[in-house]
Amino acid sequence: MWRQTETQEQDTAKDRNNTPKKSRLVFTDLQRRTLLAIFKENKRPSKEMQLTISQQLGLELTTVSNFFMNARRRSLDKWADDGGSPGGHSSASSTCTKA
Repeated sequence: MWRQTETQEQDTAKDRNNTPKKSRLVFTDLQRRTLLAIFKENKRPSKEMQLTISQQLGLELTTVSNFFMNARRRSLDKWADDGGSPGGHSSASSTCTKA
């Protein structure tokens, strides 16, 4: 297996540090509320609808697409944290035992 030497690792880090880092986009309150409202109604809007949303909110299409992708993933993560499944049935609640 090939392994980088310490100087090669430092050179790689220098190359990465020379490129300007893209700043993180923070949605305005209006953008966030609008996107969340649309997400509640439609988890998977069409590309045409995403394009319209991006134009109305002044965002790039990729930003809007990523928002919906991340929102779907986060909604699944919440279900997993609760111990339930997205279908609304928890395996623990459906098990009956006699005392």
